[in-house]
Amino acid sequence: MECKKEENLKDCPCNYPCERKGICCECVAYHRSDGGMPACLR
Repeated sequence: MECKKEENLKDCPCNYPCERKGICCECVAYHRSDGGMPACLR
């Protein structure tokens, strides 16, 4: 599956600077691993 990072960034509400921004599958997995929830799912 192709990642559409640039397209994802257009609607991303997150304001935290990290290397996962726009790469939703990695972002969600990262937040789930520490019991959190990314801004896009709040």
